[in-house]
Amino acid sequence: LAHEVSLLNDLSHTNVVKIVGFVEDVGEGVAWMVFAWEKNGNLREFIRSAKWELPERVSLVNDVAGGLSYLHERHPPICHGDLKSLNILVNSENRAVITDFGSARAITPSGKFITMTGPAWTVRWAAPELLGGDSPGLASDIWALGWICWEAVTGNFPFDKENDIAAVLRITKGELPTIENNDQLMQIKALCSLMRECWNLDICDRPIAAKVQQVVSWMVV
Repeated sequence: LAHEVSLLNDLSHTNVVKIVGFVEDVGEGVAWMVFAWEKNGNLREFIRSAKWELPERVSLVNDVAGGLSYLHERHPPICHGDLKSLNILVNSENRAVITDFGSARAITPSGKFITMTGPAWTVRWAAPELLGGDSPGLASDIWALGWICWEAVTGNFPFDKENDIAAVLRITKGELPTIENNDQLMQIKALCSLMRECWNLDICDRPIAAKVQQVVSWMVV
């Protein structure tokens, strides 16, 4: 845990939560990392709390992309591992902040992971390679970032009308939502195109976080 705390304590970015400290129960042999909480709750709660306009929603996506780019460009890079709306807080200035690094991991120069608290990704946001048994990586974070775009604009979970088993089948078959049929998404075609890139089945064809942030920043008014 000391290594994890040290790694996260070095993080300093507007869109990444700051670790407050950690609590250890020596008798039970367990410890918890403590992160700040924001009064607006998580991204899903915030989006559903009011009828936010598209620029406000896209601004939140820009925040998440900026925070993820910061993590991915660290030395060594940090893979979040379980990116989803429930793990993104919204602060009092309506800015998105990435939190819950329970599945985060650093990548060594050899390409191997320094596991922090182990993989605990969530099925609906999981990239196909994770469902196939691979470990989380930077590319699987990008897949999840595509779903953050979806959630921020539509207010819906991935595959919100499907159970987990049906969702897994759709992911592995590449049967993703038809963006063209969503009235909200069609208002921002550039974001739709970016989501498709994030959902590329070939991890080599997915954009890096910095590219996503660059493209989304052009959409923010």
